[in-house]
Amino acid sequence: MVGYRWRCQACQAGNEPNLDKCAFCGCPANAGSEDIEKHINPDAFKKKKAKEEYSKSLFIYFFIPFFAANHALNGRYESLVIILAIVAFISVKNINLLIHIWNDRWARMTLITIASVFMISILYRRVFMLDDSPHVWLLALSYLVLSPLSYYYFFKSENGERVFGDYYSKYKK
Repeated sequence: MVGYRWRCQACQAGNEPNLDKCAFCGCPANAGSEDIEKHINPDAFKKKKAKEEYSKSLFIYFFIPFFAANHALNGRYESLVIILAIVAFISVKNINLLIHIWNDRWARMTLITIASVFMISILYRRVFMLDDSPHVWLLALSYLVLSPLSYYYFFKSENGERVFGDYYSKYKK
């Protein structure tokens, strides 16, 4: 129980000291930013959380070929089996998402292209570039630049927003 008059952070209404929830909207007096956001616009909050889950679920697929190629070239086949088992588990868990991505030509081609670029870059690095080459830093820099660019292109571009909107309206509502 709050011991003073307080203003609700969600609806800006004034409340009496004996209330621990807003008398107008029901938002708790000690609500955090996430609770306030959820109270102000529940649908937008739900969509935001779904988009976070969507991007976390898909982003791993950008790097799977990269790690698989690296472990295969290093002869770490037991690690490769573990990676593939984890991928299989995640894929079964997210089968609707993967089907949706596969059925959208732009999303399918973009995901395959990004994953292939990462895989080809690590294969090039491991097969053709010596460890003491002065150009190793350039390839490392390209990974650092390519990661956020690919994330932006796949999730924040107009087509990326369209693919998520289609997925959200089909599976998450």
